[in-house]
Amino acid sequence: MTDKIVPFSDIVDKNFKKWSFLSNNTEVKFTDAQWQWLRVIKDHIASSLSITAEDLDLTPFDSMGGLGKYYELFGSEYQNIIDDLNIKLVA
Repeated sequence: MTDKIVPFSDIVDKNFKKWSFLSNNTEVKFTDAQWQWLRVIKDHIASSLSITAEDLDLTPFDSMGGLGKYYELFGSEYQNIIDDLNIKLVA
């Protein structure tokens, strides 16, 4: 048996697809604007291994409105979503 090295970004992409599928099958439905943010967060996790709320005021998030816009879009669930993505996308 040969072990194959898989790029971390591929693992994150695969896990994001799973997370997205599961998210679509819940009562909570994300808007297009929210999905845009979630995809950029996924890319950040793929390159930086994790994300914090403070990261949302840095590039590329600052051009999207930063932490304030993220909070506006996700409301009181903003930290839970960050925590969930940090756990589920790197597993």
